[in-house]
Amino acid sequence: MIIGNGLVARAFKSYFDKDLDFIVFASGVSNSKETSPNEFNRERSLLLDAIAKDKFLLYFSTCSLYDAELQNSPYVQHKKDMEVLVSGSKKYMIFRLPQLIGKTENKNTLSNYIYSHIVNGIKFSIWKRAQRNIIDIEDVASIVNYLVRHTGIHNSVVNVACSFSISITSLVSTFEQVTGISANYDLINSGAAYPIDTTLVSEVLPKLGINFDDDYIEKIVRKYYF
Repeated sequence: MIIGNGLVARAFKSYFDKDLDFIVFASGVSNSKETSPNEFNRERSLLLDAIAKDKFLLYFSTCSLYDAELQNSPYVQHKKDMEVLVSGSKKYMIFRLPQLIGKTENKNTLSNYIYSHIVNGIKFSIWKRAQRNIIDIEDVASIVNYLVRHTGIHNSVVNVACSFSISITSLVSTFEQVTGISANYDLINSGAAYPIDTTLVSEVLPKLGINFDDDYIEKIVRKYYF
């Protein structure tokens, strides 16, 4: 059973749509810059309803919890609260995700933001010292499905992320290379990198044929934007 209809929900459809033993909760707040209490309360209400169904609950949180500069943001605080709610379930898994790339009309994703600004010639600002972890949503679905069905792990928190992060400037450069268009941006002397432990995920990658190689980011940018 899948709750939601966005990028994450669609990616998990083929794995869990007709499986009544699981609830894939994919109807959370998707904008990391969200500040509206109404949006946070909406997710909380839906999540409480999902928990009450007493199924194996799969919940998606954020790797931004590791970012010291975002610790006090409303979005991160909200995700922390939701993780506490989920951890009260009888059987659950919490998957912390980084920045996702996939086919979506959501303008709030980092990749869509960069792409639209470049191709439309719109000036934007990027943080000089910021790094982000990028992963294909289809790889996320494959990894989560394997972890849930083949490892026996439950009632845990797992980071499902790429084995490396890249600077925002490098990500923009990748989009410039793929589009053939020079980006118009200002560099702001801000941002930071933060570690994400991907040990568990790295152990299952060979079984799934997923390779986080040096060309991974460029390949998924080309996959979804060209």
